[in-house]
Amino acid sequence: MKIIDCYLIKNFIKYFIFFTISMQIICVIIDIPQRIHRLDNNNSSIKNAIIDYYPFWSIWIINTFSSISLFLSIIFFTSKITKNSEITTLLANGISYGRIAITYLIFAFIIGLINLIINFYVLPTVNKKKNKFHSQYLVSSYKELYGNNEALTAKIDKNKYLFIKNFSRINNVGHKCVYEVFDNKNLIYLLKSKYIFWSKKNKYYIVYNYKEIFFNKNYDSSKSGLYKILKITSSPDELSPDDYVSENMSINELNKIIKINNTDKNIYLNEYHKRIALPFSALIFTILGLSISSNRKNDLGKNIIIGIIVIFLYIFLMEIINIFSSKNYIPPYFIWIPNFITSIYTIFIYCKRNNE
Repeated sequence: MKIIDCYLIKNFIKYFIFFTISMQIICVIIDIPQRIHRLDNNNSSIKNAIIDYYPFWSIWIINTFSSISLFLSIIFFTSKITKNSEITTLLANGISYGRIAITYLIFAFIIGLINLIINFYVLPTVNKKKNKFHSQYLVSSYKELYGNNEALTAKIDKNKYLFIKNFSRINNVGHKCVYEVFDNKNLIYLLKSKYIFWSKKNKYYIVYNYKEIFFNKNYDSSKSGLYKILKITSSPDELSPDDYVSENMSINELNKIIKINNTDKNIYLNEYHKRIALPFSALIFTILGLSISSNRKNDLGKNIIIGIIVIFLYIFLMEIINIFSSKNYIPPYFIWIPNFITSIYTIFIYCKRNNE
């Protein structure tokens, strides 16, 4: 059986590399024409993009869709050996379907583990370079970096809220700030300021040209001043998560922010769960690919169609959940739902194939 294991894994690697490179080339060819006008508008060029953007974007593509490449390689290779009656021969010689599946799972586990390590420690560095170029040359014709001059709304804790009309993450300066403190549903403190500055070194905010209003049961009082320290230790990135910011973080940085209980953490939690859920899907797609393509009644074309439909539904559902979770409509762990649904379908198809 060791000879057969080596034969299977050797072909898995060959097909996996082929589909990974093919997917990368196709994505780059499709993407470049859509980027040319934005590069021209931002005084950049395709040459700069090929050097400073696409190598990192390609790594992101390879890693993000490695489970899809694995799925397609499993379908193609297994369809081929099924057509040649190799699967039937193995079964006829007393090798169980489950034993064949173990070999598939070993390869899937290796790919998933590599994918997980890259997600945790390599991908954040790649994303920093990719997102920096993307935000400077591929988003706006004014070359504004992401996070510049945006509205910031944050819930500090159960009873405290911070609102900033325009905030620049580059300069850490905001304009028109409102800070509110409630006692249950009653507003007891209100601060308004013309400017607010985040001191990264001291880990607090400073408001300038401010006015405070204290709401009491019998009377209200107010106070104005030139500047005041606002002791909120959470950084702007922690208060108002950004997709780019979460993508650029290592797994240790994500864990650190997630442990802070007084911030909006869904974007960070989404990124954290995705980095684990996507590598885990390699195991699911591998067994699903084996179960679909080892059926002699299906030809290669039918297997490919089934595979494309499954991939489309998986990615579509993952993106929908990611969007709704980022808006705080659903919990972040719902990111695992596509894996859960695909797992149920995989178990059904596998058991059906195993009992044939």
